[in-house]
Amino acid sequence: MLEIKDLVVSYGKIKAVKGISVTVEQGQVVCLIGTNGAGKTTTLRTISGLLRPESGSILFEGERIDRAPAHKIVTMGVAHSPEGRRIFPRMSVEENLLLGGYSRRDSELKDDLEAAFELFPILRERRAQPAGTFSGGEQQMLAMGRAMMSRPRLLLLDEPSMGLSPLMMQRIMQTVRTLRAQGTTILLVEQNAQAALKLADHGYVLEVGSIVLEGPGRDLLASDEVRKAYLGEE
Repeated sequence: MLEIKDLVVSYGKIKAVKGISVTVEQGQVVCLIGTNGAGKTTTLRTISGLLRPESGSILFEGERIDRAPAHKIVTMGVAHSPEGRRIFPRMSVEENLLLGGYSRRDSELKDDLEAAFELFPILRERRAQPAGTFSGGEQQMLAMGRAMMSRPRLLLLDEPSMGLSPLMMQRIMQTVRTLRAQGTTILLVEQNAQAALKLADHGYVLEVGSIVLEGPGRDLLASDEVRKAYLGEE
């Protein structure tokens, strides 16, 4: 579904991503793990059209998207739930969700609004509440629900558990499993390496812009190198 080849992304003279190649098959959860500054968020922002690569290519379902504008990438079936949630705090929960489907012209938007409420019942209960009054975990649910409103085939999730309690983190990860079971392909950036690798079909370890390890999620979870560097184990 997604193929990244030799991707290079720079901020001025600083190369944030240094020639990485990543493949995401349809129906998979693929995760990117690594320390801060490894290039994970930059990679997602480039896929979704918010950044332009210096070189390399990004293909979505066989079509190059690395020069396409962000709004077109959304209509092609790629949605991005960004780091830090980025909700609109003064707007209601329902207004935030409907903005996620702004590019759609079909008659099924209300059906997908109901689907978001089914996925996160608390959003239905507080649909008229200003989104800025939500807790961090509730805002994350809203951000994920908003991303799903464009009916994506590929969902980019950037640090969905950041700043959340262990219980809320478990709920978010269970939602990732639910979305996969419903047929959504997911590329996940996650600070909690153990939680990400447990549910990932495949994983990539990034260090300062380069991929240093890759493999099935469970294999990486069992790797001594990964356990020492990212799970705090000797």
